[in-house]
Amino acid sequence: MLDEGLYVAALILTTGAIGYRLAVAARIARMLKAEVTVREDLSAEELAFLAGGPRRVVATVLFRMTGQGRLSVAEDGTVIFHDDLYAADATAGIEKALIKAAGISRSERVGKLVAHAAANRGVQAIGDRLQAEGLLIAPSLRRRQHRARRLLWWLAALPPVLTVYEITAGTPDRWWAGVALSAIATLTATLIKPAKAWVPYRVQSTLDLLRAERERPASWRPAGALTALAVTPVGAVALDGLAASQEPELRALVTPETWRAGDPAHGGASATGCGTYGDWGSSGHAGACGGGGAGGCGSAGS
Repeated sequence: MLDEGLYVAALILTTGAIGYRLAVAARIARMLKAEVTVREDLSAEELAFLAGGPRRVVATVLFRMTGQGRLSVAEDGTVIFHDDLYAADATAGIEKALIKAAGISRSERVGKLVAHAAANRGVQAIGDRLQAEGLLIAPSLRRRQHRARRLLWWLAALPPVLTVYEITAGTPDRWWAGVALSAIATLTATLIKPAKAWVPYRVQSTLDLLRAERERPASWRPAGALTALAVTPVGAVALDGLAASQEPELRALVTPETWRAGDPAHGGASATGCGTYGDWGSSGHAGACGGGGAGGCGSAGS
């Protein structure tokens, strides 16, 4: 009777975990296929968030401040601020966070600056706004799909323990039940993988089109504020990170010594397949340096 109760409990847990995983996957699939419209009046920071996450936003702000002569970058990747003033616009909180992270010396490694400022409320507010418009998948939802998958792996290991117990106890009447439950949980966890994209397919298509416009002659480009932004130096960094910068000192930051390999903050890696939004709060992406794709993650090292 005890054995039957354990099998029933395992069956209930496994069924519940599979149902939860399927529900989360279905919800994310609906969000990815949503017919959303990307606003023409997106700011450079909003474009950066869509293309590479929080760290890309900070990298874009750093790039703009460099162009304004408000900071310089040393060969070793140290950022030196020339004053402690910050803009009076929507990027004020981000700039203030960068200057604060630099400390009294007004200098700090770029990786540490980006990692610190990416957690700033001003950056998070950009993500919240885009999420409310349906242009970003909620980080909490992305976290759930990873938690649900981990739960399935744990449950896949439980039923075989019951099977082994039955065999060793000399009552292998239901040995197949444990094997079957384990196989079902394993199959579900294997086949239903977490979605890597953090923006709907329509948004990703728009980002790809904007990148392509930079390669076309100006006379062939469609009119529109978003296209006009994408072909500017700031827009290029927002879309592809510091790897797209024309500033030699900034392009020099795209090195494993300055950033953790694969961090989309600097470039050379697809933003789609890395890191965590934790970062932005999920297990999926947040970048600053470069690479195309729907996401961008990895933590920037100091």
